Amino acid sequence: ITLSFAWGTIGIGLSPRKVVPATGIIALALSVAYAFIVWDRIPFAAANLNAGLSGIRANPGAVLIAFFFQALALGWSVYYTYVCIGVYDAIEAGDLDLTQGWRITMYSCLAISYYWTYNVFLNIVQVTVAGVIGSWWYTEEGDVSHRGVDLNSAFFRSSFYALGSICFGSLFVGPCRLLRQLTIFFRPSSEEASLLCLHQCFRFIQTCITSCVDGLTDKFNPWAFTYVGLYGYGLIDAGSHANELFAKRGWTMIVSDDLVPNVLLLATLVVGGFTGCFAHIIVNVKSLFLLPDNESLAVPFMAGLAVGLVVTGVLFG
Repeated sequence: ITLSFAWGTIGIGLSPRKVVPATGIIALALSVAYAFIVWDRIPFAAANLNAGLSGIRANPGAVLIAFFFQALALGWSVYYTYVCIGVYDAIEAGDLDLTQGWRITMYSCLAISYYWTYNVFLNIVQVTVAGVIGSWWYTEEGDVSHRGVDLNSAFFRSSFYALGSICFGSLFVGPCRLLRQLTIFFRPSSEEASLLCLHQCFRFIQTCITSCVDGLTDKFNPWAFTYVGLYGYGLIDAGSHANELFAKRGWTMIVSDDLVPNVLLLATLVVGGFTGCFAHIIVNVKSLFLLPDNESLAVPFMAGLAVGLVVTGVLFG
């Protein structure tokens, strides 16, 4: 909330009628509204977050791994930006003679490639942290003699032995989660069944679609990466074992509580906006001559926003 307020205030001071203050005010309103909506769930989420941070504090080297992949993701983003600009220029200049359909295909492949690689970076960090937490759980309190070995082992396992599972899941977990969110509005209602043939056929189609999506998300879910880091399972086996554990222990509602991920996502967006404001301030210094006089100041803001989202997303992921 504080960063959102600073984002909007700085934006109003620099360019009152531009996109920067408007997005800051929107972020502030969303942050305040979400805080009121989930207020009664905050203590439980805070306890979960504190438990996770206890494991990280026991082996702070995991944070260094996250910082390393932050830099790697930033470098990859800069490189990929040049690649996309080069492809666009080649198409516009006529060096690549492509039809409209092939252009869309090429841009789609570029987008999928970037999304896939970025999620591989993020999930290597997640699997490494899961391995570190798993080793910490079975270590006596106060024993720090094995921290370096545990960190090296977890990082080596996630970067080599489990890399195939991480790459496999990085491509499919996100789309499967999106499909599950979309099918929430398509699930059969619990109302009394109707005898109308058309209604029954429609319910049958709804049930088939949602069952297929649920089957996919049972195997391709974010908790699978945790099981990969803890036990070294393949991705599909890891996802199935995670769901079996949650169902057996009655933890389904607990792990379905998405307050912490949502708060971290909101924090990522706000930090990205704050980074965009910082880029906006730098470009506003006319003596640096970073942009032509007629260039829109929304460009540096969007560039800073993208950098903030990429870098913060790896750390908070």
